[in-house]
Amino acid sequence: MSADMDELPTWFKLNEELMWSLIGMGLSSTRQASFSSYDLEQIGYLALLHHAGCLEAGIEANKNGKHSAAMCLVRQSVESLSVVEISLQEPSFAEPLLDGWKNGKKSHGLLRKELEEHIWPKYGYGLWRESWAMFYGNLAKSIQPYAHYTTELQGWQLQLVEYNGGKQYTAMAGLQTYDPIKATRITLFHALLTWMLGRILLAKGDNQDVLNVQQKIAGLGKAIGKSKLLFQSTEWWKQLTPDMLFMPGRSWRDNT
Repeated sequence: MSADMDELPTWFKLNEELMWSLIGMGLSSTRQASFSSYDLEQIGYLALLHHAGCLEAGIEANKNGKHSAAMCLVRQSVESLSVVEISLQEPSFAEPLLDGWKNGKKSHGLLRKELEEHIWPKYGYGLWRESWAMFYGNLAKSIQPYAHYTTELQGWQLQLVEYNGGKQYTAMAGLQTYDPIKATRITLFHALLTWMLGRILLAKGDNQDVLNVQQKIAGLGKAIGKSKLLFQSTEWWKQLTPDMLFMPGRSWRDNT
């Protein structure tokens, strides 16, 4: 996405401000974990580093038109944040789960189930007044197809090119098929991941730097929820549909 900063949507500007600073704050919080072994203490820290690496690589892939690769990395980030979130909980809750995850006995689905039962009820709402459990659970389930090379993922490889005055489209394929709408939507998903990390850190409630940007985190969520790049639906498989078309003369920037 390239434009003057004044022309960019609110969610983009807030994400630019918050993404890397929240990762830094999160790394500080995960470093403070005090578990029964050094290995367990490092899990959350390493998971957040992985999330940061996925964002860095995903941003670069997205710029170069490798949108399907960027979507794979979005899925990796969603899973990483679940592990980060577990690591920020009290040892009595976190240690058995982290140990089970490390030894291959606890899947990400089981981790989220424990979070849903014991932690998420205090989080409040997702993007559109749905529960946090519904938001996170639906997103995690819908991003699952991007764990493998599926038809859903293949759709992100194609560049839609309009012709006949925008009444018809053709799909182009290649090594670098940059599609501006796909690229902008992936940037929005990166902003969503930033907001999710912010909410996770706010729930922990012991990092003053995070508390200082609480209003900006809330503003980011509101701006994402209003974007016309989403369908304002809790069914995330719809949000992750590869192609989004707008009526001639209309765009995702309308009324934003």
